[in-house]
Amino acid sequence: MANEVPAKGSILGKCLPARYILAVLGSCGMAIIYGLKVNLSVAMVAMLNHTAIEAGHAVTHEVHNSSLIPVSQVEVCSKPGNGNVTKQEDGPFIWSEGIQGTLLSCYFWGYLVSQIPSAQVAERFSAKWVMFFSVGINVIATLLTPIMTKAHYAGLIVMRVLEGIGGGATFPAMHCMIAAWAPPNERSVMSTIIYVGTSFGTAISILLAGVLSAQWGWESVFYWMGGLSAVWMTLWMFLIQDNPNKQRFISPEERLMITSQLGTENTASNEEHPPVPWKKVLTSIPFWAILIAHCCSNWGWYMFLIEIPFYMKQVLKFDVSSNAQFSALPYFPMLILSILLGKTLDTLKAKGN
Repeated sequence: MANEVPAKGSILGKCLPARYILAVLGSCGMAIIYGLKVNLSVAMVAMLNHTAIEAGHAVTHEVHNSSLIPVSQVEVCSKPGNGNVTKQEDGPFIWSEGIQGTLLSCYFWGYLVSQIPSAQVAERFSAKWVMFFSVGINVIATLLTPIMTKAHYAGLIVMRVLEGIGGGATFPAMHCMIAAWAPPNERSVMSTIIYVGTSFGTAISILLAGVLSAQWGWESVFYWMGGLSAVWMTLWMFLIQDNPNKQRFISPEERLMITSQLGTENTASNEEHPPVPWKKVLTSIPFWAILIAHCCSNWGWYMFLIEIPFYMKQVLKFDVSSNAQFSALPYFPMLILSILLGKTLDTLKAKGN
């Protein structure tokens, strides 16, 4: 190819081929996106003045933000193994349930509108940079969250919508990367490695948010997570390319293996793609079956993700730290099962089942 760069070999040699460096960094990127998505569910437990809200004293944001209502003491369940009831401080914000619902759902406003446009940009221009800027938007919005929240809850809404816009672009970008990098017989394994980051990021974020909120306050959740996530951007920018032909850190053998199996060894990067047959797509029964199954799956996933921390707090009266530990538990078996299932699918595909 005219735009092919010299292949110098993987930066990790034979220990980890270039395509799996992509998979690992892609997994970390998905973990970051999901981690920054769910941290508010736990942080908000520490942000709210539950005593005042339960007493029916929800007031306007201007009143409780300008006066910074002093924290109060409420009874909570003790940690496992400790029978004593402990005291836990409430947060400074008195938001009605309507406002809480808006704050937790507004992420998906941006998530909804960005997916199709970002898919077009990733496919036509660069999936690498779509992914980079998606994480970048999330990192910046996360770091600004404490400041914007203290100014007005509308500021938090803006930050969450921006995070949703960035988050919505990640799946289309990663689909393009997988299509360009994964040999057919390794596609399930590479996809599993990448997308298992969603479960890993969710579990770690919930645990970390609980610890940080309990030890250093709710603001630390956003500062620490945003700051640590910025490291990934540097690695992604320098180590990842859109396809094997543009990658310098790849062996000639690996490049040839990938491109020959995908049939892209002589394909120009600016080749026009055929138009999408929308009529056939929208009248396809398998398409609607997948769409309905995906909608139902996501309904359960996000209801569980958003509501469990509040159930733990409001009904079971767990403190922030214990709340996070129990809320994170389901995502660890999900992570393990996803890895096992990816390998199983590739094995079945290889056998022709």
